[in-house]
Amino acid sequence: MQVERILREYGQFLRPMAEAPRDGQRILGRAAQGGRLICCYWEPHPAGLIGPNWVEERDSPVGYVDRFFDGWILPSDFRLLDANAINRLLVAYIDDARAADDRDALGLLDIAGERRDDPAG
Repeated sequence: MQVERILREYGQFLRPMAEAPRDGQRILGRAAQGGRLICCYWEPHPAGLIGPNWVEERDSPVGYVDRFFDGWILPSDFRLLDANAINRLLVAYIDDARAADDRDALGLLDIAGERRDDPAG
């Protein structure tokens, strides 16, 4: 995937869950299905859950196990990217969407283009 290659060039990449800190430090875990980022931390004794889990908040009724995520990144590792990097990422996103025939992603781009062309705004 082109997006991941470009992000890696800028030092933005997911680490394996086996390397995630289990000291209460917050991470952004990427859900294996859907790819959304979840801000969570390792809780060794969560209330109401069986065994250690990644939780979003203290006393959360929902927890996540390592295999729910396909990787993680520390929020402090995110860096601001310049306009050139953002442009490269947008082109890569479009290329990836076309290669995967991701009609939802391509549809969003079409909607954004229609709004830009609409004089009523």
